[in-house]
Amino acid sequence: MRGLSGDTIGAVITGLRVVYLYVKDIERAQAFYRDVLGLELEGDDDWVETTLPGDVRFALHRWHEGAAEPSSGGVNVDFEVEDVDAAAEDLRARGVEIGGIHREPYGSFFSFTDSEGYRLGLFAQPRA
Repeated sequence: MRGLSGDTIGAVITGLRVVYLYVKDIERAQAFYRDVLGLELEGDDDWVETTLPGDVRFALHRWHEGAAEPSSGGVNVDFEVEDVDAAAEDLRARGVEIGGIHREPYGSFFSFTDSEGYRLGLFAQPRA
């Protein structure tokens, strides 16, 4: 598996299971991810999640005392899309301010901020 080294702790890592973000307003955050990104998150008052292709779970966890303060703070979450241009157009139509689209040999991407201040990205593989 690419990205895993056999001579370090990577030997015991078999994949990525869940990515979750602490949020102070779980209802607002859930609405953003549902209404803007089209993710149907289900759960309870403290935790909502969805399973993405590849069996990786993405979740929102209600912030609580002792948890890290919600912010990007060096964390980047990139979601994969088929067409980065169509995704950018769709987000703009929904009132989301996005950064410029970067086009690189490995793919195209742009960033934006969610309702809770997290920096997110949408990424598309290069077209064949």
